[in-house]
Amino acid sequence: MKKRQISLRTGYLTIILVCWVLPILVILIQAGVMFGRNYRQSVQQDIDTSAANALKLMQMQLENAIDDSKAVSYDGVVRQAYQDFQRGGSDASLYGAVSNYLSQSFTRQENYQAVFIYFWEADANAYVLSDGTTSYGLLRRCQACTGQIMEEMADADTQIRFLVIDGQLYMARNLLDSTFRPYGGVVMMMQPENFFRSLSAVNRVENPRYSVDGWLFSFSEDGGELTGQTQEDWLGDVYYEMEADGHTIAFSGELEGSNFWGENPWTKWAALLVTVMVLPLLIVTIAMFHRHVTRPMETLAQANQQVRAGRRGYQIEEAAPNQEFARLYENFNAMSVELKQQFERSYLEQQATQQAQIKALQSQINPHFLNNTLEIINWEARIAGNDRVSAMIEALSTMLTAALDRDGRTKIALSEEIGYVDAYLYIIHERLGEGFRVHKQIQEDVLERMVPRMILQPLVENAVEHDITARRGGDLWVRVYVAEGRMNLEVEHDGTLTQQDKERIAKLLSDSGETQKGSRVGLRNVSRRLRLIYGEQGALTLAEVRPGSVLARVTFPV
Repeated sequence: MKKRQISLRTGYLTIILVCWVLPILVILIQAGVMFGRNYRQSVQQDIDTSAANALKLMQMQLENAIDDSKAVSYDGVVRQAYQDFQRGGSDASLYGAVSNYLSQSFTRQENYQAVFIYFWEADANAYVLSDGTTSYGLLRRCQACTGQIMEEMADADTQIRFLVIDGQLYMARNLLDSTFRPYGGVVMMMQPENFFRSLSAVNRVENPRYSVDGWLFSFSEDGGELTGQTQEDWLGDVYYEMEADGHTIAFSGELEGSNFWGENPWTKWAALLVTVMVLPLLIVTIAMFHRHVTRPMETLAQANQQVRAGRRGYQIEEAAPNQEFARLYENFNAMSVELKQQFERSYLEQQATQQAQIKALQSQINPHFLNNTLEIINWEARIAGNDRVSAMIEALSTMLTAALDRDGRTKIALSEEIGYVDAYLYIIHERLGEGFRVHKQIQEDVLERMVPRMILQPLVENAVEHDITARRGGDLWVRVYVAEGRMNLEVEHDGTLTQQDKERIAKLLSDSGETQKGSRVGLRNVSRRLRLIYGEQGALTLAEVRPGSVLARVTFPV
């Protein structure tokens, strides 16, 4: 005998009246879990944000140091002094000019202990300390390492290199003359405590360690120490790195211990008090609510996912725990069966209609393009029989193959579509001559992706026929790339759009626009096919992005 089901509202209200405090305990436990999770996320976010800001500052420090080294060449002061030396100047005059330049440029630079310049063919090496004072110990250190630095930089060309000599970090760069031959170099003796200062301030990280292009540096209360090349055991709990001008800066360290309860002592007493008050009601409420609400809702959600995944007609076999969900189960099963029947009928009808519309749209060919092409080939054949005629015939054959669509394919590989565009552009280039310039920027890893047939060539044809031909030449850009999960096909060309053009294009691309003959029929063809294939996710836009430049863009999901 079938058991009589009770009402969800009656059963649940009875439980609430008997054990009214249990929901409070549910809220308490969920709140504790949420607070703990948020606390851990907050700690991690604090570390990530602090590290990101520190690395950004470090990146700026490194870029500034690189710019300082480049400025020695770009300022031209040192090069001019060296040229004067080559014309008969003395070592003393070269030394004086370079020393004066270094004093003016690098005094009070806290990231460098010293900056010095050496010359390959002159005994006029110049030095300056960042504090403007004289330290014979530092000067002797610079002099002692000059030979080794020159040896390391012999094959560096214009590269900037970081070197560690006797535990000291140096940044070196060659100075080149007008023939790109190195005549000297500039060397910065870095001040690691200042250079890495921003990284040492990362929150909740202990024992920080840093590296520049693989050279390790650890920081302690007694100072810094360069320890050589990177080792695997150098990595700590956290690791971040970034690049600046081709150089890599890395940061690693151990996480500080964190205690949610210790840092928030009031939460322990609140949790204990509420638990004692509401624990009995919690157990009963959770069990009843799960059986009468949560589990039936999960069953409905899973059934809904099955239908969305394509299993139309899916039936819920599980018995409902109450009257309300029993009716919902019955209605869902009936709806699923009806949906399956309707979908099968609709799908067959839509498939036939869509294929017919796509076939009809793809069959539209701009007749004046074929006429122009045949006219060009005819004149070339009359004037002189040469390879250009053969090449143009091959290009025309490619275009006819694309237009006739004998295989009946709705989509083709992007590389094949690019081939149609190349064939068309070859013919147009023969028609307009060297005044017509084409620039292509195509993302190579998308060439094998499938795109609608004849989706890009009509954009190129529109640009040529409406602006490029009228100007007897100009520049045209073809770009293909994937961004944010969408394929982007762009054609930009020299041209303008009048207000009348904009109104005509808006009407042409709208769903309500009437079919036009001749002018820009290819654009309407592309727009309608995009809607048929991709729905609202496919789009064609045509606009003047800046004065004298018109951009047509097709975008659809990858």
